[in-house]
Amino acid sequence: MYLHSVNRAKDRPDRRVLLHRSFYLNETPRLSLRCRLRGHRPVVDGHDSLYGNRDRPRWVVCDRCGVRPEPQGHLDPDLWDVGQPYTGPFNPGQPMSPAVRKQLVARGFDEGIRLPGAWPTAPTGGLATELVIGRSHATGINLTVGCAGAESPLSGHIGLGPLGALYLHTERHGARVQRRFNAVGYDSRTISLDFHNGRVWWRVWARENESRSTDPWWMDGNLAIHPAHYLLGARTSEAVHEKRATGTVYLPDGTTHDVQLRLEQRRYGRPRGRKTTTWLLDWDCPTGIPTRNDSWKGDDTYGGAFSVPAETAAEEGWADAVCVLIAESCMRAREHYGYQQSA
Repeated sequence: MYLHSVNRAKDRPDRRVLLHRSFYLNETPRLSLRCRLRGHRPVVDGHDSLYGNRDRPRWVVCDRCGVRPEPQGHLDPDLWDVGQPYTGPFNPGQPMSPAVRKQLVARGFDEGIRLPGAWPTAPTGGLATELVIGRSHATGINLTVGCAGAESPLSGHIGLGPLGALYLHTERHGARVQRRFNAVGYDSRTISLDFHNGRVWWRVWARENESRSTDPWWMDGNLAIHPAHYLLGARTSEAVHEKRATGTVYLPDGTTHDVQLRLEQRRYGRPRGRKTTTWLLDWDCPTGIPTRNDSWKGDDTYGGAFSVPAETAAEEGWADAVCVLIAESCMRAREHYGYQQSA
């Protein structure tokens, strides 16, 4: 068992954050007292492919603590159903790597090789926490129960806005809770209550990364809680005016890039309140402007959007002025990514 930490503040320096550090406690013993005293309760686990019956893997897992034998086994899906108690044999003597085992099975030497192996004698897991003291981007509380394929059986956070936040997650710990409440399927489930943008947002046993039109209203919703919403009306955004033009971006390295420009004036506010006006620039460069070297995300920037001062938008030569802003933005990106121009 060992502990180490990572200082996150160096990656995102912020004067309003006093501490931002992650702590990891690895190789901690898993607390499964009943299994240690009475033995594991083996059941069949697995899933069926959504694209036919070709992929129907089956393996063995303890229904109480979630520990799997080593190896976990590769059972015949025509003989074993998911959730069925496993009453078949084990083969503790399999001191071979998964790659060797796979090669032997492919050559037909599968007698005993597909069976589950021995239960681990000292199963371990990990615990991790991330602590923020000072300004954070979270205000609310969340608990997530992982799915069968999730790395973390349990995770959650408590956010206190300007005071800070605490994030937690487990690795293999909490598998018993995960198996009791979310053993089937590959959708993690979350329970949360968050506050932002003048609204309260709730999720009750909702899928973590998606929502569906068939979900009941109480599962995933929000409600306005800001008094101005009821006194002055809902906040709206509307387009007031639009300008289009073409321009040329001149970079210090002597290269030029033709761009298409769209400048839009938008008005924000409430029906019975004060309005604010903002100019937003949306630019597009079909040939791309190089800003990185050998990035898996792509080396060129093909467009972007940012706000423009009202004085710049009102100028008669606004297209040339915003091209200067685009050039400055691209040069900042090059400096950030350490761009080196090819010879």
